[in-house]
Amino acid sequence: MLLIKFGGSSVGSVENLQRVVQIVKKQTEPFIMVVSAFSGVTNTLQSLGENALKNTHQPILEALKERHFTMAKSLLPIHRQTNALVHIGKTTLALENLCNSISTLGELSERTQARIMAQGELLSSFIIGEYLNQEGVNVSYLPSEDYIVAQGDPLNAVVDFSQTQLRMQQIDTEVSYIAPGYIAANPAGELVVLGRGGSDYTASIYAYCLRAKQVELWSDVNGMQNANPKLVKNTKVISQMSYEEAFEMAYFGAKVIYPPAIRPAMEKKIPVLLLNTLAPEEKGTRIHVATQGHTDKVLGVSTLSDISMITISGIGLAGTKGSARRVFQALEQADVNVILITQSCSEQSICFGIKTSDAQSAKEALEREFAQEIGSLINPIERTDNHVILALIGDNMNHQTGLSGKVFSALGANGVNIQAIAQGASERNISVVIDAHDEHKAVNVVHERLFQEVIKRVHLFIIGAGNVGGQFIDIVYKQQEYFRQQYKVDLRVVMVANSRQYVFADEGLSQEALSLLSTSGATPYASAEALAELIIATNRRNSIVVDNTASAQVAAIYPQLIRKSISVVTCNKIAGSAPLEQYTALMELVKNQNCDFQYETSVGAALPIIKTLQNLRLSGDTIHRIDAVVSGSLNFIFNHYNATTPFVEIVKQAQKEGYTEPDPRIDLSGLDVIRKILILSREAGYRKEMSEVVFESFLPEKSLETPSVEAFYKVLEENEAFFQDLYHRAQQKGAKLNVVAQLLEGDIKVSLQEIPASSPFYQLDGKDNIVAFYTDMYPTEPLVIKGAGAGAKVTASGVLSDVMYVANKQK
Repeated sequence: MLLIKFGGSSVGSVENLQRVVQIVKKQTEPFIMVVSAFSGVTNTLQSLGENALKNTHQPILEALKERHFTMAKSLLPIHRQTNALVHIGKTTLALENLCNSISTLGELSERTQARIMAQGELLSSFIIGEYLNQEGVNVSYLPSEDYIVAQGDPLNAVVDFSQTQLRMQQIDTEVSYIAPGYIAANPAGELVVLGRGGSDYTASIYAYCLRAKQVELWSDVNGMQNANPKLVKNTKVISQMSYEEAFEMAYFGAKVIYPPAIRPAMEKKIPVLLLNTLAPEEKGTRIHVATQGHTDKVLGVSTLSDISMITISGIGLAGTKGSARRVFQALEQADVNVILITQSCSEQSICFGIKTSDAQSAKEALEREFAQEIGSLINPIERTDNHVILALIGDNMNHQTGLSGKVFSALGANGVNIQAIAQGASERNISVVIDAHDEHKAVNVVHERLFQEVIKRVHLFIIGAGNVGGQFIDIVYKQQEYFRQQYKVDLRVVMVANSRQYVFADEGLSQEALSLLSTSGATPYASAEALAELIIATNRRNSIVVDNTASAQVAAIYPQLIRKSISVVTCNKIAGSAPLEQYTALMELVKNQNCDFQYETSVGAALPIIKTLQNLRLSGDTIHRIDAVVSGSLNFIFNHYNATTPFVEIVKQAQKEGYTEPDPRIDLSGLDVIRKILILSREAGYRKEMSEVVFESFLPEKSLETPSVEAFYKVLEENEAFFQDLYHRAQQKGAKLNVVAQLLEGDIKVSLQEIPASSPFYQLDGKDNIVAFYTDMYPTEPLVIKGAGAGAKVTASGVLSDVMYVANKQK
């Protein structure tokens, strides 16, 4: 004999019931078909009793009656409707009498509520039984309340298997039946129910007592998923699992099976299949005794919500026999179920997780039990709410070295704080308590780390859509598919912001959607700090903020982001050249928060200058001297100036081609070069302030004090002779002009120098940069890095390289 159970969604519509008939018709041996109430009916019945207390039940009762009348009329021809309609009428009349009694007495007992809630299955099983017989599937009606004996809490009754098995000996196993799920009767013959999800349990009880060949539980999903599909989009079906694994997954939130339903089947080693009514051709999940067929270390990840943590601590617990007994005895007497327990090795604290609905009762019970010790030997009882338990489940986790570390590091890298950890001796379940706010992110992080290592999704928040930002965005979209294929990284641009407003899409912005950034379709924000809060609030895993601006306000929010373990990639020089105390605090914060701050492009665009410097120091080398031409804009200007075309025209050309800032005074003031050499000096190990950089100006006096760019250009034009003189003096010596930044044993200087033909700096072209490192390993012949060091496209490519460095770091 087979046991086949169809849940509420499977029997919730005429179309689905037509699918059910086709499934049942394929059975080749006798079966018992257990059915739930029509979808949503159990919730309606629960509210019916509650509304009866307020005498507002009549509209609900009428809607309930109409729902079942409609189903009966839709399923059955007119000449077969009478029995079903009469049954519905009698049932709703009985419910009306019950509701009137509740309203009159002003009391709703659990026994009465159970009687009300049992009617959903009694109605659906009768109607579906009539429909099956009409369709040529011969089934007899099997009243579950006559065979399943249960007692205790009427809403969550405990089955008496010995009495139930005795009664079921009368069932003819050569005949097929339809039976209502969820319901039973106590020894006095009163209706009770088996807890929400109890129809699964009903099927398992029948299977246990009748030694069925197999249990099939049909719902609207393709079996057990390796994570909650409402939280994780690309889950996979678990093809097979052990009873123990299934119980753990179900207990920790997998709704596809009711946890108590597993135990009877497990005891008699009856296979349980989880199948999909909407896709009966799918194989679903097979639950059985052995798991040799799968080798996954972790089978699934699940979460249990609405958790509160209670902590009892103090020196009075340490070494005191019976303390734990007192704790858990007090909780038992308060009817509180403990889900998770952790205890410190010093025995000075016990922390446990419980359902939030039990938290106040638990706290009060412990306060009563330890009333004499609290305040002296025992600290006040602590309670925190809004937690979830995240559980890793799998028989094959046993003795898998490094598994926990892999999970914890992934959570830590995404700013998910673990507040408690528990692992059973069987090593089948590793559970951690986290903040409920982090549930979505944490489940996706763990699922991605353990089940989707092929593709890692990275969420990009881009600030700045100007020259560099625009080029960066273009390259990201152009390279997206390449990164997926070659590097297994899925870069998702979820936010792009300019200085006033932003566009955002949780699952990623299309490139076309970015056109809204400059229109009223974008969302304004008040400040950089407010933008940071918006980014933090999205709580996306693997988040990287990309700052393509030169804004001090944006640089100021880096600590705000990094404290939430959000990595930052930038070409902005302001943070790296900030006051030393501020810079040091930022770098220390990056270390402590287990995230990344990459700023290679703040010096030399895409040239690997900073990483080379860092690698030299990592190898044990000491940097004594750095000579650098690191301003692509100034190099462009002095390489193109030949005393024929006016100096001012060369500066205008550099501005037009994007080599200078919109205000070229920033470049020609030397501030850009000062910041870059200061960044390099700090990377070289020198703790320097910007005020310690000696700058020798190469512009006419007071030219930088002009009130506007136009006025500045006017001064340059008026002082053309000044620049011609500089040029001709260098020419007479066979030299070229360029602005050189120099670090020499801790002293820093920026000046316009005459570069001799023998120098490696002499052959610089266009916007090229060059850096020479003199170290212990390179004392006379320096290590030289040379190449394009300016331009929006090359800078953007360097930024993207840093983004990919961060994305690949924890793969």
